[in-house]
Amino acid sequence: MLQQVDAAIAFTVVMLMLSLMVTAAVQVVTALTDLRGRNLASGLENLMSQIDPEFREKLPDGSSTIAQHIAQVVVKHPAIAHAGTRAKAVGKGELMTVLRDLSSDKPAAAIQEDAKVKLRASLNESVPGVGQSAAAISKLERGVGQWFDIVMDRLSDIFTRHTRVITVTLTVLFVVSLHIDSGEILRQITSSPDVRAKLVALSDNTLSQTDKTFENTEPATVAIAEIRKHHPNRAGEPQIMAALDKVPTHLTRCADGNKALAEAAKTLPDAEPLLDEFDHACQGKTGQAVDNAYDQIRSLSHSLETTGLQISPAEINGQSVFDSVADWGAAYGVGRHFAGTLATIFLLSLGAPFWFNALRQLSNLKPAISEKISKKESDK
Repeated sequence: MLQQVDAAIAFTVVMLMLSLMVTAAVQVVTALTDLRGRNLASGLENLMSQIDPEFREKLPDGSSTIAQHIAQVVVKHPAIAHAGTRAKAVGKGELMTVLRDLSSDKPAAAIQEDAKVKLRASLNESVPGVGQSAAAISKLERGVGQWFDIVMDRLSDIFTRHTRVITVTLTVLFVVSLHIDSGEILRQITSSPDVRAKLVALSDNTLSQTDKTFENTEPATVAIAEIRKHHPNRAGEPQIMAALDKVPTHLTRCADGNKALAEAAKTLPDAEPLLDEFDHACQGKTGQAVDNAYDQIRSLSHSLETTGLQISPAEINGQSVFDSVADWGAAYGVGRHFAGTLATIFLLSLGAPFWFNALRQLSNLKPAISEKISKKESDK
């Protein structure tokens, strides 16, 4: 019985480690392509176009619309972006501060004059206040207040869909290019006590590594935790701590964290500074993900090598797999191997959280089974 449990734990460890490699690779790709920054620029363009139809007009040189130009300038503004990169997130208050700066006589970022004129006109045009406020506000400020959350929610969904496509694509490329056969992996685990024992011994370390990876995929959760450290429960700040305690755990996206924090901070006299602090922290955690991802891929790969498990088979039915392109393709003519790679793609598509929970449950189950077996033997 224990042998079967160990085999299940060992196989789950392998699937979890491979899933973590895919997750880390997704982080690298999204960072290298600046997917978050481009996504934010696209959302801000839609926001500006929604606020004022005049922002949809083309600039005199025809290079882009005013909305497109303003969005690109905003995401590269030094107040919210790191040098040479686009901002990954922006709060409502931060956005208004940046837009006011861009409409000023000496903005901190270069903006075309025609776009500045339109932006300044929208800021200077007063409209009646909404909600409980009767005071007049600028057309731009009212537009940001009305549409910001709606556009950012949609933007977050778009980013999630793009990430899923990248994840599926990388999973297929990873498995197919390396001929990762889950059937062959299971055969090695069940037939080699040494490989099985080494993989079982890696279970605790793999769970710890998974927690670190989830920190990269849940920057909003980590950002909330970081803000808690900066706001100890001292006189004058119990309301802030109470708001932070209301924010749910396991928030993946910065937009989700901002939305949850805004809802939790409704009772605060002025929530904007707290929301801006969160956006800065979440953006910083997102930017660190690529460096951490490289380290995770190397660490996971090295850990698998030490077990002696062959993730990529050198031979299939006695024929070499990687000696030539022809051999690589011919290996997929073997039915059981082709089925094994398809099974691997399906298993990895379940995602690292699935395998993490499975490994944790199996690890908790083993001591109980060991105790039950020992009790039976002692009763004999």
